[in-house]
Amino acid sequence: MPTTTFDNKIEFVNTLEVLDSEKSVDYASRLINSIDVQYLDTNIYMSKELWLPVGSRGAYGGQIIGQALHAGWNTVSDELFVHSLHCYFILACDPTIPVIYNVQRIRDGRSFATRVVTAKQRGKSIFILNCSFATEEKGLSLDHQTTMPVDIPEPESIPDPIEVMKNIVSNTDDYPEKFRDFMTQILQEDQPMDYREVQNFSPIEIITGDSTPTMSKRLWFKSRGYLDVDQKLHTCAMAYASDRGFLDTAARANGTSYISENIGMMMSLDHSMWFHKPARVDDWLLFDMEGPRSRNGRGLVFGKIYNRDGCLVASAAQEGIIRLSQVGQERMMARPEVESKL
Repeated sequence: MPTTTFDNKIEFVNTLEVLDSEKSVDYASRLINSIDVQYLDTNIYMSKELWLPVGSRGAYGGQIIGQALHAGWNTVSDELFVHSLHCYFILACDPTIPVIYNVQRIRDGRSFATRVVTAKQRGKSIFILNCSFATEEKGLSLDHQTTMPVDIPEPESIPDPIEVMKNIVSNTDDYPEKFRDFMTQILQEDQPMDYREVQNFSPIEIITGDSTPTMSKRLWFKSRGYLDVDQKLHTCAMAYASDRGFLDTAARANGTSYISENIGMMMSLDHSMWFHKPARVDDWLLFDMEGPRSRNGRGLVFGKIYNRDGCLVASAAQEGIIRLSQVGQERMMARPEVESKL
């Protein structure tokens, strides 16, 4: 899908940038541009770039989170580091016009600072982020964490999912229209993050999006290019990556996924993160997710992010809309356990 890039000056020009199959791609610069914001005036920033993912109603939510966090972080002193964020997605983001980020400086204390960032398009609020920053604690403090899951394959041993899908397409003649449309578009994308899902799925499960229900989902991720030592960049990039496929964990707990014909709509409503320790996003991080509950058209997911040394560097939570299509509702009604409740 096209990526819209806005000039690094005060001109609201929409430039659709369809990526060619170039031989060399500067993934690091692409990621930096994805989460960067332009200073317009005191407490006012503007997106430089917006990306519309395949099948999405609006620009990628993780990109809005990363940009809003970047805007808020730009207004605090250098000794402060973000420790938590909580946000709500209000309206779908139009990827053809820039987002304006208004930062409210709620509090500036000796150890903590609080910011509220409101993202707007056409004068309407589309997204709100609350974020809190803190200084490094001095002296001794309590320190414990959950243990990283064991027996997880190394990310280098997991095939690139795009290559897996290409192989399936080249060896399969009959697959659903939704999958065909999805593959046609996703193979044109060349995104700056590398994702490797731990769980193996059969070709039919990948094609249909339906599989055995599982409450957990594990995903390795990292940037495709080397990033410098700026921790603000790495943290905003982690926020960017954390929205990718997160809500789908709740769908997987029901034996389906966003690519399935059973799903009519899937969209993030809110997203929270807690940052425990600085981490590099240009090295592999494990996102350990679980979907404990889905009901009334919504799903809830939790996640823990570990570095390769087993250190828990961040935690996340999200709730979102998961609505069945007409086909999905008909299939659900045909299930014996559903009929027994009627």
